[in-house]
Amino acid sequence: MNDLERFVAVCRGEKPDYVPIFGFPGSPGMGGGCMAKTHQRLVETGMPAWVEGCIALGQERKVEGWYRYWGTTGPIYPDFSIAQPPKGIKSESRIEGEREIIEYETGALTSQVIDNDITYAMPEYIVYPVRDRESWEFYRERTTPGPMRPEEEIEADCRKFAHRTRPLAVSAGSTWGTLRGLMGPEKACTVLYDDPQLAHDIMNWFSWQRKTYVFPLIERLRPEIISCGEDNCYNHGMLISPRHFEEFCSPAYREIGQIGRDCGVDMVSIDTDGNYMELVPLVEVCGVNAIHPSEVKAGNDLFALRQRHPDFILMGWLEKETVNEGNGHLIEAEIMSKVPPLLQKGRYFPNGDHGIQPLVTFENMCKFMTLLHEVTGNPEGEFPRVEV
Repeated sequence: MNDLERFVAVCRGEKPDYVPIFGFPGSPGMGGGCMAKTHQRLVETGMPAWVEGCIALGQERKVEGWYRYWGTTGPIYPDFSIAQPPKGIKSESRIEGEREIIEYETGALTSQVIDNDITYAMPEYIVYPVRDRESWEFYRERTTPGPMRPEEEIEADCRKFAHRTRPLAVSAGSTWGTLRGLMGPEKACTVLYDDPQLAHDIMNWFSWQRKTYVFPLIERLRPEIISCGEDNCYNHGMLISPRHFEEFCSPAYREIGQIGRDCGVDMVSIDTDGNYMELVPLVEVCGVNAIHPSEVKAGNDLFALRQRHPDFILMGWLEKETVNEGNGHLIEAEIMSKVPPLLQKGRYFPNGDHGIQPLVTFENMCKFMTLLHEVTGNPEGEFPRVEV
């Protein structure tokens, strides 16, 4: 079997020749590389420097060497749009002390650590792009895609994915997560009460954009995955009420779920950090069948989810901190207490519960991956096998 066939088999509850260690770019776990300082730490503690997977924000992800070395895999994405790019939003940056200050023509103002693209500490969003209807209309005008590209060009781009051997994912954006990104989490919550019409207008515009520019691509490419991103949960649950989710978000997810069913998509996924237990039943009825990452410390319980939602696709849930320095003794219990019983139930992709941290050691990473490969029957990877 190839990566595509294994992925589809797991999603459908069937038995592949082995279960892949599969990670999405936004929540790679051990599957798809790591940030620069973490990659440097792995090299300093023994990983060959040629192993790819050093991630920098806004740059092309080079993970083929990582996949080969660690025996992991992930989705591929279309590298084109069916429309010309939008006007875009201009910005200027300057250095003030140890911070980079970025000013945008929307009025947004951000302060972040220098070289944040390779470090990634959460930026300080001093002013968000959208604050009221006027700033929303300015943002919308600058980000509306241009004219459609010629049909023959689109078709030529689509043909590149006709004989793929890995699952193809098409991104369908977000709902409330869009408000959070444009307004900040506090305003994105209160606007649902203070100005619900503005919230509806913003979400409806993104739904129009999705149906105009993304749905035709899904219909043409017939991907295995439709991926969405929300980040609408924190360590105790959802940031908005189920009532508000059903009013503002569910209509879009019903549309996404419907086109997924019409086009034979195997996974409709949402990327959201935090405790998503309350979110699962809300999105499952819309046609979403996967959420990632499954963070351990947030209180997610995949055993409970499997019992309540037998057809939902589960991902991750292995504590990332077990590969950090001094934690190697935790690896065996973490993997063996979770992976075999979940694999037995099916529809489960085992992996770390988010990204690898800078405290990782190469030896612990090898221990973790050795055992995970053993329990999944995965023979891939060039890394040295190290018994736990």
